[in-house]
Amino acid sequence: MHHRLDRSATCNRWNRDYPPRLTISPGDTVELLLKDASDGQVRPEMSLKEFSAIDKTRIHALTGPVAVRGAEPGDALEIEFLEYRHEGWAWTSIMPGLGLFGDEFTDHFLHVWNLDGGQTRSIPGVTLDLHPFCGIIGVQRAEAGEFRTRAPGPFGGNMDVRQLGVGARLLLPVFTPEAGLCAGDAHAAQGDGEVSINGMEAPMAVTLRVNLRRRAHLSAPYALAVPALLPPRYAEKPFHVFVESHEEPRQAARAAVRRAMEFLQRRLALSRELSLVLCSVVLDLKISQLVNAPTTTISAFLPEAIFDHPDAEGVVA
Repeated sequence: MHHRLDRSATCNRWNRDYPPRLTISPGDTVELLLKDASDGQVRPEMSLKEFSAIDKTRIHALTGPVAVRGAEPGDALEIEFLEYRHEGWAWTSIMPGLGLFGDEFTDHFLHVWNLDGGQTRSIPGVTLDLHPFCGIIGVQRAEAGEFRTRAPGPFGGNMDVRQLGVGARLLLPVFTPEAGLCAGDAHAAQGDGEVSINGMEAPMAVTLRVNLRRRAHLSAPYALAVPALLPPRYAEKPFHVFVESHEEPRQAARAAVRRAMEFLQRRLALSRELSLVLCSVVLDLKISQLVNAPTTTISAFLPEAIFDHPDAEGVVA
């Protein structure tokens, strides 16, 4: 059976006592209509002053809970992602105190993306391919009470795993009767790291098939991702790789991203803010080595294929 759940009511917390808005059976499909992460506060035409005043306690907006008949603690939901549909726009921001460089950017910044089919050309000189996914998908936590949505956990939640696109399957351990599945924080695209604080935050519809695995005894989320873990067009050209090592992994990541930002500023004449936004939606951070304790090496991958024109001036990273 197919179901549809609108976004007329959203929740901004995890709470195992929330009543379900919809009940489905294992094997059913469900279309969830998702607001953007701001719970509909951000609009394409809004001013920076308006953006800086949004109510951050309403982040994130989740559609659900969806009860799954027969689900019990010790079981696992198996969720297959069938379709994502965006609504033509998204936003990415910088917020003081948040993200990888929250201590360096003291002012709010907002960039609105126009989404055209599977791409966006909202930064001059760059064409980005979309790869939509749910930044948040999870079940109700075992603990009683209300919990903010920012931190993920064994229940899933705000994992921001961009590989959960169409074709992927996600298994989530069940902690409460009927599971209480919720989803939200849809991203039209995101780099691994989401370094500014956002991906491309977008209102979206996602269609899922939900199955139940009895007595799975899964300790934490597990996924089977589709082979194309990045937009195929990006693999047609080399990647710029910025490599940094440090005893503190976060410092290595900051150094690698900072070099990528400087590269984008030189090549595209972008502001520092816009270069960070671009890194947040397309730059992939990878752990290259952990063996040389206490030093960690982080590599940041930037696809050459995003640039509309070849590097005529020989910009060196």
